[in-house]
Amino acid sequence: MDDHAGQVAATGQQLTPQNLERLAKLARERGEPDTLLAALEALVSLSRERVASATSGVADLGHLAAALIEYGDALLDHDQAPLAQENYEEALRINRHLATADRTPESERRLGVSLERAGAARAALGDLVGALDIQTECLALAHRLLADGASAPTARQRLANTLEKIGDLRQQQSDTKAALDAYSEALEVRRGLLSVYGEVAPLLRDISRGLLDVGDMLRLRGDSPGALVRYNEGVATARRALAAASAGGTDIDPTVPRALFHSLSLVGNMRYDQGDVSGAMDSYDESLKLVRWLRTEYGEHPTVLRDLSVGLDKVAGAKEALGDLPAAADGFEEALDVERRRRQIVGDRPEILRDLVWALEQVARVRATGGDAAGAAAAGREALTLRDANVSG
Repeated sequence: MDDHAGQVAATGQQLTPQNLERLAKLARERGEPDTLLAALEALVSLSRERVASATSGVADLGHLAAALIEYGDALLDHDQAPLAQENYEEALRINRHLATADRTPESERRLGVSLERAGAARAALGDLVGALDIQTECLALAHRLLADGASAPTARQRLANTLEKIGDLRQQQSDTKAALDAYSEALEVRRGLLSVYGEVAPLLRDISRGLLDVGDMLRLRGDSPGALVRYNEGVATARRALAAASAGGTDIDPTVPRALFHSLSLVGNMRYDQGDVSGAMDSYDESLKLVRWLRTEYGEHPTVLRDLSVGLDKVAGAKEALGDLPAAADGFEEALDVERRRRQIVGDRPEILRDLVWALEQVARVRATGGDAAGAAAAGREALTLRDANVSG
């Protein structure tokens, strides 16, 4: 056994899969990453030993693949993406072998999980070609499951998810035509699921997101009218999703109102770009009210704070364009306060510092426009200091 396994053994736990899994669960609940990673690494090591034994079988290989994926997930959560990818790729090799040797719904489900993890890891590490290879295999698997008569709604959801990931990768490769084709096909698959599930909030949310993806590609390809049609349909669909969620009588999944927030923001952007600043202001104002509600309901989650900062910045920019400089200044100052709060919660990550620099630059500019030279200089100096720190870091 390796040193990590020795650390786990030192806790008084017997080195059995069950005890290691319990230890990992407890470490996860307590927020103890070192113990979590040690337990999972020991679990992988123990699973390898079982596979190497003379009495091992298919079940042992399956357990090893599952342990590799769980360990990979923990590594990825703790910013160890290269090592996570190694675990995912090994699990993928095992699950490919098992699915080839004995093609069953369970072996293909496990293969699908491995493909998803390996594809995400490759994309995160910048290997877009490798990630696209994985998603192409996922696509073939989804079509095969449908052809084999697997649970049709579940298989169609997997197909839509895979098409969207292919669209994301094609977009990153600047192939907007291929991305548009993939997003459009995914959207139609999700629309078809309405006949199965009805107007349920999660499906309507996903359709709204799909409409925004298609709209983005149309905009990038120069079809602004077509993009605005999709964005407006995205708003209408997200409203239906929020209504369905509100009628459920339980807590609303925050991803549902966030879908409406994003669709309203995109409609506002299109109107602004077309010179309709007042129309853009209507969309921005509604989106800002929505994200303020999210902050009240769900607290100061970094994602909600990021949305709030964006919403404030857009409203402030529209007010500045309409000539209301005091209101614009208030909005930019509040956005800066929100970014400072994000930094307190998340720390000095590069994306946090970039957003804070942007907020400081907007405040510096609007202070200078309003005649506050000293305040503008102070914000500008802070922005410059943070930018230098981010570059050197």
